[in-house]
Amino acid sequence: MADKSSKKDDGEADPAGERKPARRATDKPQDPPSDEPLPSLRQVKAEPVKMAADGKSGEGGEEEQMVILLQDPEGFAPSPAVLSPVAFALASLFDGQRTAQDVAEVFEAQYGKRVDPEQIHLLVQELDQALFLDTPRFESTVRQKMVRYLSNRVRPAVHAGQSYPEDPEELQKKIEGFFTLDKAPGALPKPNGSVPDRVRGMVLPHIDLNVGGATYAHGYKALLEASQADLFVVLGVAHHGPGDGLYNVSTKDFATPAGPVKTARGIAERLQMASGVETVLAELTHQNEHSVEFQAVLLATLLGQHAGRSFEIVPVLCGASEPFIETDRNPANDETFQRFVDALGEELDKSNRKWCILSSVDFSHVGPKFGDSTTLTDRLLLPVARADMRMLKRIESLDADSFYFEVARTKNSRHVDAVMAVLTMLAVGRKTFSKGVLLHYDQMLEAATRSAVSFASLALE
Repeated sequence: MADKSSKKDDGEADPAGERKPARRATDKPQDPPSDEPLPSLRQVKAEPVKMAADGKSGEGGEEEQMVILLQDPEGFAPSPAVLSPVAFALASLFDGQRTAQDVAEVFEAQYGKRVDPEQIHLLVQELDQALFLDTPRFESTVRQKMVRYLSNRVRPAVHAGQSYPEDPEELQKKIEGFFTLDKAPGALPKPNGSVPDRVRGMVLPHIDLNVGGATYAHGYKALLEASQADLFVVLGVAHHGPGDGLYNVSTKDFATPAGPVKTARGIAERLQMASGVETVLAELTHQNEHSVEFQAVLLATLLGQHAGRSFEIVPVLCGASEPFIETDRNPANDETFQRFVDALGEELDKSNRKWCILSSVDFSHVGPKFGDSTTLTDRLLLPVARADMRMLKRIESLDADSFYFEVARTKNSRHVDAVMAVLTMLAVGRKTFSKGVLLHYDQMLEAATRSAVSFASLALE
């Protein structure tokens, strides 16, 4: 029922006409069903996809079937698992309290189909092997990974080979190609050692590099042509993490295929203390997060390799705005927000370096994939764009309060993740920025889920 290799399951049919999982040569003999509760399914991301007989999604053809792709938002499972709809329905009943017999009975009551408890135990074994269940094996694996990660001074390039190429030459070619895509700004600017230092802040996407290339190109063109910065504060988004801190600062360097990106460790350590977040939690929040990693990759490739510039970063992941929105509070009046903004401003002032703040964010997240009941169409993207433009106009005018209230007045119904990073950037740069300039805006409509994400590049001068 579960398939970690993303290949179609060739199991036999049970009496109810559903497919039983095929036993593999590596499967161990199964213990007889017990009365012990089954382990609970971890918090996972489940996405229905169409998969062909060769295990490739979205290929079409007579052998195409619907499966459920399980992914681990925390990144502990090394690869996704592919489940049949029946297997996913069964796994959804694993709550840490039901036995295999209980699950079989509930499943039969809900769906009118009988399942052998022994087959449920086999599914448990496969999901445990794939690290999708809350078991001692998972806990031991997580502890080992945490110890290794925390002891390493360099954060690995977690998304290499998925969101961007692992090979340095392929990566360079891909990113240079962003500049000549449709809607892109044109050829990659040639290295220039005498650019003005006009751009001191940027809003940049953190959407997958395979999607937002043209928008990334607009932003990095501005950095290459109008910024002398050798210190970049990267304000990303803590999509998933072990804690709920407002600011999670890492002191680790970032590995990229284009070479390591150094972190200004002294600044990062002092900001880590100012955040009030426990060091271990702050570091672990960065472990699998992409919003800082993507900027590190682009900086290393474009400023490092292409332009030959030396630089350091300060990696910061910002927490959610929902606790403020739900309680009708402005983050600007929050003690933690004020303490961190003041500390960051002081660090930049006393560094005597050319600096630039990068807000690595996306804007609207709408559609069923994000919990909405409405499916998105090209026509419905127009009002999303109008709402986004109202927010972007507030950023251009450097009006942090009106930007926040534009989001808060709808209780952030469009799931904008840019809120805390943008507010922090505007607060830190309030004495430096004179205006904002929108460079590019785009949207990605995902056909499979009829959901959309919007993103933009905007320069603060």
